[in-house]
Amino acid sequence: MSSQTKTSIPPELHQFLQHKDEEYRHHLNQLDLFNPHKTKDWDKTQKAKFAAVFYHTRGHFINFMWYITNFAEDEAIKAVVMENIHEEIGSGNKFSHEKLYERFAQECGVNIHEEIIDETHYVSFARAFNQQHLAWLAKHSTKAQFAAFSAYERLDNIDYPFLTSLAESIGISPSGLTFFRVHMFVEHFDSTLDKLLPIWQDSPETLQQAVAFIYDHQHTMWRKFSDYICLKHYEN
Repeated sequence: MSSQTKTSIPPELHQFLQHKDEEYRHHLNQLDLFNPHKTKDWDKTQKAKFAAVFYHTRGHFINFMWYITNFAEDEAIKAVVMENIHEEIGSGNKFSHEKLYERFAQECGVNIHEEIIDETHYVSFARAFNQQHLAWLAKHSTKAQFAAFSAYERLDNIDYPFLTSLAESIGISPSGLTFFRVHMFVEHFDSTLDKLLPIWQDSPETLQQAVAFIYDHQHTMWRKFSDYICLKHYEN
């Protein structure tokens, strides 16, 4: 986050977010999934299962965005989410994120087109992760929904350095790493600030609860993912 962006955030909100970020990084540092000394020894099956399952933990985020956009009454919120979708699909003669992910998946021996259709590796913890996102949205206000969206976007800047190190450790080529590297520097969270700050001013607890849910839910998913891959708990 740039210094200009930091100065635009109230100190109390900045401190809250920094604390949640540090707590979240600490949790990820404890997982075998994000220990390159262990992931470098993954076999072909582990690499393939990671690529296939990870597709589902990120690929269904479109349903999250679709839900928020359809039920938001604020046109500015719709515009923020739609801008994210435009970037995802590669508007402006850029490769879509799906195309970039396809490069990575191919190096792991996974055909994402088959996975999209058959959902062979849409395992229970990944499915629950996505379903529980939607269930939370359905129970909360549109302001809380947008705060959750903003928190999810903020996590990209934390998750993807970890994920990039993981991908490097298993021998992915520079071309295959592109998907991870572009996500390390996205500024999607910054684009939410204009609509996020009024939520903080009107109801700090709304934003705090949304951030806590997203961060805790994401950490739980990574913990289950770590057991699935590293301990080879291959349930369906």
